[in-house]
Amino acid sequence: MTSLAQQLQRLALPQSDASLLSRDEVASLLFDPKEAATIDRDTAFAIGCTGLEELLGIDPSFEQFEAPLFSQLAKTLERSVQTKAVNKQLDENISLFLIHLSPYFLLKPAQKCLEWLIHR
Repeated sequence: MTSLAQQLQRLALPQSDASLLSRDEVASLLFDPKEAATIDRDTAFAIGCTGLEELLGIDPSFEQFEAPLFSQLAKTLERSVQTKAVNKQLDENISLFLIHLSPYFLLKPAQKCLEWLIHR
């Protein structure tokens, strides 16, 4: 491999790494690792949004997490190309969501939301 090719490989964005697209097993709360590897982003997002809708029926205060974690913008957000400030805000939103979600962890809607966050 040439020096230029090595440099370009080091600069490549993580989401453009082909090895990440062909994983045989992935982490999941709801599915076994092999089945989870077959789930695409749209499906995981739909599962998470369904869980959030169900949680909103239990506790309407979950609405504050819809825009930052369960919106179309959140679905397409690539952390690796964001600024430190954006990533810090996202980390804070996830942390607050997990704290807010903790009393509901054993409920299926909470697990659906967690599946989306794990997938991303």
